Amino acid sequence: MFEYRFRRLRSLIGWLSLTGGVTVCLLGLAAFTAPGFWAADNMSFFLRQFLAAGLAGLLGGLRGLTVPHRRPRLYKTSLVLHALLFAMLAGSTVWRTVEHTRPLTAARPGETSLRVVATNLETLFLENRTLTDFLTKSEADVMVFEETGWWLQKRHWKALGLPIGAAGKPPFPDHLFVGSLGDISVYSRFPVLESKSIVVEDRPGQPRQDIREILVLKLDIDGRTVNLVAVHPSSPRTEVQWIRRQTYLERLEAVLRDLQAQSATETIVIGDWNLSPWSVYFSDLFGRLNLHTAFADGFPQTTRFFFDYRLHWILGAVVDHVAITPGLRFAGVELGPDIGSDHLPLIADIIVPGGGTANVAN
Repeated sequence: MFEYRFRRLRSLIGWLSLTGGVTVCLLGLAAFTAPGFWAADNMSFFLRQFLAAGLAGLLGGLRGLTVPHRRPRLYKTSLVLHALLFAMLAGSTVWRTVEHTRPLTAARPGETSLRVVATNLETLFLENRTLTDFLTKSEADVMVFEETGWWLQKRHWKALGLPIGAAGKPPFPDHLFVGSLGDISVYSRFPVLESKSIVVEDRPGQPRQDIREILVLKLDIDGRTVNLVAVHPSSPRTEVQWIRRQTYLERLEAVLRDLQAQSATETIVIGDWNLSPWSVYFSDLFGRLNLHTAFADGFPQTTRFFFDYRLHWILGAVVDHVAITPGLRFAGVELGPDIGSDHLPLIADIIVPGGGTANVAN
């Protein structure tokens, strides 16, 4: 009797594994088959979790073959279906991962390796000790911060009797540009030749937190001009915010096309994109603009985590990215440590041909 109940339990576990596995695979595939729907596109943020759950379901289903089932043919058919769906999801995810990535290369003599660090501060004070310790170790040439909350930063500096901005005070480089909304700020070791803040979708009565900006800077990198574009669209947590993010991406594409039309100057785009690397909108934007990217250790890893850093592999998403035009190359990409925000810093070493030899990456 005990053995019979044990087999029934294992059979039930097998069925539940297949049911759950098929469900998560369908949810993951929705990001590829129905990206025009807000909920389906948002599934692209969780493909790693879906793949892990799908694999667990597949293993559980295979384990279920060791016991008899009331409907053995249906069980085997379900197992084959699950295996096919899992293979489709894994293949699609891998393809999207490598589609626009480029290998890392070393800087050659006469080239400059530019280190850019970008992170979403979640209004963390810029002179927070944990943050400044990290920035000091990073030895960044350019620092890009999103969710700076510049009005709040100024309040902190005034309360402490410190100079506002801290530009030129280690670890911050000399040149500072803050967007008109105060959401994005950029520090640069290299001179800023031009700078502008482009406000996206600013309508009367719109909540201030829903108004976003794009920062465009022209940097003099050892005698060569390079465009730096800092981004931070809305997080698509609701359908309305998803539409706002899409509007932002459309404006970003127009800005980048204008830059490409104006001159042959190479461009770096970096920040909190609030966009999954497996989203069709990521793929299409990169494809249309001929942008390239790279990931830390060669594959997308959590840059935005929820609740607790220790759970970032389970409760996290990949939303912070760096993109470059074809004339630039990646020497390295890595993620920084937990700095007290809900994002991990993104560190990119980018090779600028024809420049000097300043701060050549290791």
